Amino acid sequence: MKSIFNRNIYIVILFFCLSIMQASDKRAVLKSMILPGWGEKTMGEHSRSKIFMYTDIAIIFTHIMGKSLEKWYIDEYSGYAELYANADMNGKSYSFALNMSSYNSMSDYNQDMSNQRNFDDIYSSGNYNWDWDSVDNRYKFNNIRKSSVVAKKFAEFAIAGLIINRLVSSIDVIYLKNKKLGFDVNAYLI
Repeated sequence: MKSIFNRNIYIVILFFCLSIMQASDKRAVLKSMILPGWGEKTMGEHSRSKIFMYTDIAIIFTHIMGKSLEKWYIDEYSGYAELYANADMNGKSYSFALNMSSYNSMSDYNQDMSNQRNFDDIYSSGNYNWDWDSVDNRYKFNNIRKSSVVAKKFAEFAIAGLIINRLVSSIDVIYLKNKKLGFDVNAYLI
């Protein structure tokens, strides 16, 4: 699935590189790829330029907020685990937090790994010990952990939004240039 996605990205990038080579005003297209709206602004399309620029600012803000919330949620669930499960979260991986959200204690987790014959996944160090004082606190920890994942996804989607905004702005510059030259641009469904 990921290789198909990567291949499609390469096709889209190739399409836009070819479009830039065909465009009569390559600098305006490149400006829009660097900063959406910049190409429109150089063409005198100030209202369109503002739309792309404000959209880029909003997407950047979304990315920053997503990363900030992710960090806040990680700090939140780490402190929660230290308080209610007596766990040391310093230097632990995300998989440790995931295991903590699924098992009431390290001994329950180790017993389950032993039963599944996953001996490499057993925690042998007391540094990885945890013991939830209640199942409700473990569920709350799990909800905070899930919120950190959602915040991370928002930040990742914002990066995709930045790329898409640049591509759309570049297409808009090509469209505006063709419109000014008198070319008719149509779309047909077969």
